[in-house]
Amino acid sequence: MDKVEKILERYKIYLGVKDVKLVVGPYKIRTAFTNLTSSPPTIYLNEYLIDDEEILEYLILCEMIHISLHMYPPMRYTGGLSYAVTAFPTSLYQGRRSRRLGEKMEADREVNRRL
Repeated sequence: MDKVEKILERYKIYLGVKDVKLVVGPYKIRTAFTNLTSSPPTIYLNEYLIDDEEILEYLILCEMIHISLHMYPPMRYTGGLSYAVTAFPTSLYQGRRSRRLGEKMEADREVNRRL
């Protein structure tokens, strides 16, 4: 949990966000999401994805940008991927970080399917 707090504190300074609450939980299909209506804003992270520091940094940065801008993209722009995903084709992801995240999510989905 130290690495999560360290990354969170660094991006709070970079993006000018004063206060953020962090919750880590076992989500089956969600990587990370933000509740902007709570006070302070809350970032929810998937506990299965916080082992890799590079992926963790990517997820925290994305959610911190939403908090910094005080907005979250509407579903029509995200294609619904953050809420209901039936498969994680790696061809949808661009860049090394996103591709690794997609591969890890796909592996976690296979594990959760067996549960």
